[in-house]
Amino acid sequence: MEQIVTTRPTADEALSLLLEGNKRFISCSLEHPNHCEESRGRLVEGQEPIACILTCADSRVPPVDIFDQGLGDVFVLRVAGNIVNDQILGSIEYAVKHLHCPLVMVLGHTSCGAVGAVAGGTRLGGHIASLTPPIDAAIKNVQGKDGNLVNNASMELAKNMATKIEQSEPYVADLVKDGKVKVVASFYNLETGEVSMLD
Repeated sequence: MEQIVTTRPTADEALSLLLEGNKRFISCSLEHPNHCEESRGRLVEGQEPIACILTCADSRVPPVDIFDQGLGDVFVLRVAGNIVNDQILGSIEYAVKHLHCPLVMVLGHTSCGAVGAVAGGTRLGGHIASLTPPIDAAIKNVQGKDGNLVNNASMELAKNMATKIEQSEPYVADLVKDGKVKVVASFYNLETGEVSMLD
């Protein structure tokens, strides 16, 4: 069901709200907004999240906590390696077209197990193997670069997935072109708790 839109933050305002929440998370001064009975009641009839966040399924990367948000604040999609597939794209299309999310964020992270496995030469079997091609492409793009190969590849992967989302037709690409949606790539440091933006 399509939402009735009230005053919503712009993409830049939504990003600022998320990064401010991340600062609270880093400093252990969480506000835990929208976790009360009133918030639950308000959300029964619908949702108006300020952002759609695609991140890894890794249990150490919970976006609601990392950005100090609450119920109904972020539309979260999680899959190992934050890989984009048709189901993820369909969910993002729902977020931007029907829930009017102005911001789509891809959030990679340090020490990603999926990226580490592929970088280490592990042959993934079963359905896990479907993660390999985009991870492999990211690894090849950063070979020889200074720094940690897994983290470099994880950053590259987040940027690649953000580009794929941004160019996804028909809905997302059109909304990006019209200035109604912004797609960004970011990176979470497991040790420090900090989220940094990627170019």
